[in-house]
Amino acid sequence: MTTFNSRIRKLLLGSVATILFSGTAFAQGNLDNQTNIRIQAQSLNSAIEALANQADISINTNSVRLSDLRAPTVSGTMSVREALSELLRGTNFSYRTLSDGSIVVEPATMQSDEIIVTGTRLDPLNLLQKGATDSLTGLSLSLLETPRAASRVSEITIDRYGMQDVDDLLAAVPGTFTASFFGVPGNLNVRGTLADTYFQGFKRIENRGTYSSNLSAASYVEVLRGPSSPIYGPGKVGGLLNFMPKTARGENSKYVDELSGSLNVTAGSYDKTVFSGEISIPVGNGGFHFFGEHEDSDSYYQNIHPKHTNLQGTYVGDIDEQWSVEFNLMYFTESGRIQSPGWNRLTQDLVDNGNYITGRDTDIRDLDGDGYLNYGEIDTAIGSFFGTSNIRQIAEFFGSALPEFALDEGVGITKLDGSQIFADEGDYNNTETITGYAALERVYSDDSKFSFQLFVDHMENQKFNSFGFAADYEATAVEGRASYSFNTSFGDNLTADSVVGIAHRRHNAKQYESFLSGYVALDRRDLSFGATSGDRILAPNMIGGEPAWDSRRDMKWNSSSVFGMSDIKLFNRFSILAGLRYDYFDLQAINTGETVFGVANTLVKGDSGAVTWSLSGRYETPFGVTPYITYAEPRSLESSQTGGVSEGTIGSGLYISPSKLKEAGIKFSILDGNLFGSFAYYEQFRRQTDLLGNISGTTAEGFEAEIHWLATDNLSFTTSFTKQETNVDAPGAGRGEYLQVRPDQFGVDGILGYGGTFAFNNAGYVPSLADGYTLSTIPDIVASVYGTYTTNPFTFFGGNATAGITAGGSYVSETGGIFENDIVLPSYTLAKIAAFVEFEQFTLSVNVDNLFDKRYFTPSAEVYKEVAVMPGLPRIFRVSLSYDF
Repeated sequence: MTTFNSRIRKLLLGSVATILFSGTAFAQGNLDNQTNIRIQAQSLNSAIEALANQADISINTNSVRLSDLRAPTVSGTMSVREALSELLRGTNFSYRTLSDGSIVVEPATMQSDEIIVTGTRLDPLNLLQKGATDSLTGLSLSLLETPRAASRVSEITIDRYGMQDVDDLLAAVPGTFTASFFGVPGNLNVRGTLADTYFQGFKRIENRGTYSSNLSAASYVEVLRGPSSPIYGPGKVGGLLNFMPKTARGENSKYVDELSGSLNVTAGSYDKTVFSGEISIPVGNGGFHFFGEHEDSDSYYQNIHPKHTNLQGTYVGDIDEQWSVEFNLMYFTESGRIQSPGWNRLTQDLVDNGNYITGRDTDIRDLDGDGYLNYGEIDTAIGSFFGTSNIRQIAEFFGSALPEFALDEGVGITKLDGSQIFADEGDYNNTETITGYAALERVYSDDSKFSFQLFVDHMENQKFNSFGFAADYEATAVEGRASYSFNTSFGDNLTADSVVGIAHRRHNAKQYESFLSGYVALDRRDLSFGATSGDRILAPNMIGGEPAWDSRRDMKWNSSSVFGMSDIKLFNRFSILAGLRYDYFDLQAINTGETVFGVANTLVKGDSGAVTWSLSGRYETPFGVTPYITYAEPRSLESSQTGGVSEGTIGSGLYISPSKLKEAGIKFSILDGNLFGSFAYYEQFRRQTDLLGNISGTTAEGFEAEIHWLATDNLSFTTSFTKQETNVDAPGAGRGEYLQVRPDQFGVDGILGYGGTFAFNNAGYVPSLADGYTLSTIPDIVASVYGTYTTNPFTFFGGNATAGITAGGSYVSETGGIFENDIVLPSYTLAKIAAFVEFEQFTLSVNVDNLFDKRYFTPSAEVYKEVAVMPGLPRIFRVSLSYDF
């Protein structure tokens, strides 16, 4: 932090003359004199320096941390007090004058009669989001200045709203409804497509329901709708979530200046048990931060017992006045969160009334008594077809119901409880990830900056689901990035903030899976009866005691990249944000599995270049309203479950996926900065290619709104609204995505067909889908409204205390399948309430989700969207007690 003095006063004669003829260089009255002030939007630190230079005063900021805050454009005839108040508005910082006329900037919470409060209300949930962020675009811009639909959710908002994983972001972030990926909250779904997850600006390995994306270790998360910045890489249209870990950076100072931390224990419904703790340790001009969390809980759902351990350590610090470093290491392991499609044997009567069709098929039996159906036992009953199972019937290959598929025991109707989902005691889903980040940064005297960053992400996962799916995943991504940031001025009315750089990424993936041979049968199990040896299917097939995986994909790819991005500002009001990136990809993959549709046992290679670019314009009005427009054409890799690119995708030459985004919006910060929000309209296109090279594309459009209002110092409100439609473009006859369907969609009565599996190899085989269809697993409308009341500090049993309550709800319109006259999942509204009491160093908080115990359903994603649905959680409560030191 610094004391900013005018360069004019560095001249000795000028200083002496001022003292002799004016009495003091910083007379109190000078602060009220009207003068012409011109300060462009920039970091708050440099904006205050600019004010000190222009007004010929001294402003001391040694006691505060301003490096992460962004100042707005301040221009016109005004006093120094008015200009400084505008710069500090919304920051929870204020200023006071000393006897010599100089100014000191301090936290607004400091008690002094001399402090001048800037007029902005207290922001206990950090809702106004004025802070600058380079984690969205790679340039230091506030959310008001970022010409894209974006949201930032702080650690305290995550805590007060009771957010545990990415699915909970629905309450605060527009466009983020995620269909069930087998019940595991992995990557976020944004604007109707699966988004990328980033860690400090680096893309993590794909997580399509492999493990839960826990939010507890986050300092904050940011969600950008649309593609990623060209600085961060070629990302998918839809959006991204950027996870920013907790560090030893101080709240109002650059780094923590004293030992501090917390211990927390959480208990709740269904034996919810979580222990966590964190500690910040100052070391020289920097510090360490360590975080740990362990959960060992039961669940509302049968045979789901979530366990996880999350450990994180960081160091941030200065080497000297120019160089700084950061290191971050995060370890996460999870088990017991079994992947589950939810309810099978889906009918409208089941959704509306809970009436479930019971019955078992005894024609296909466990002959060796080991408790599972192996591939040979299934073949003994119904045979096979060119290495694939007859238990799966595909329409394009003249499939039909076999007599052995009929239910022949216990057929009837019963009421099914929401906890009775497809999960067996023998199922498992075990994951281990290690994520590392290192950065070396030098800041030069002209405020330009050189950065070198290194990122590593490693994931291992083994899973088994007794409807016949198993997988063994392992992937490692390593990326290095060097960049140079600088400011350029072409006179008073034309400036540019720019970043240029290079990057290289290596990705290795092992993806072994069993499902292509078709020994999968979801509807065989009678959920009301429970798992039996007649519906547990052992996967993968075992030959000679070794697993014979259907697919054994070993994939590698490298990318070498060059990028640049610039924010060009004209007349301190109009700005153009332009980004350009070139990636050269080198890929290879081989599939040595037992069931390969395509090239087997042959290394398939490919290489190609791709250009990503984006262009945005915005106008910053004097009254706090900023309209903007954006057009982008990103090019991203069509990666698989492990982030690799399959031999089928490489062989088809379709591994680079084109996308387009058109977006227009308005952002605003009005009512003295106490009302912040945005409105956005978008249209986007994204082409997708599956593992076998089949093409599909989605076109989406929608409207989004997000508003944060500090009504008083104690009362605040947040609201988000999304109206959207995502359509799958016309695949054409016999083309498109693979679909597993219900027996009735195959022309078979359910009781006669639940013992088998039915599918369309391509959606375009169905005439009503060949010309395109709406992706109804994404609701048309999602809306949330929440309010928070926080008391003033009060005395309780002789100690200082604060209390607060947050309440609100989220509305989700109806969802369903993609066929005409398909099953409909009703709309619903889920209410939440949370309360806390802080007493000295202790905090007691209570969260209640689904307050009114609403019955609801979440549609399944991708292949099972027609045949399964996940029943929602009932009323759930959690109680947490934390101790801060």
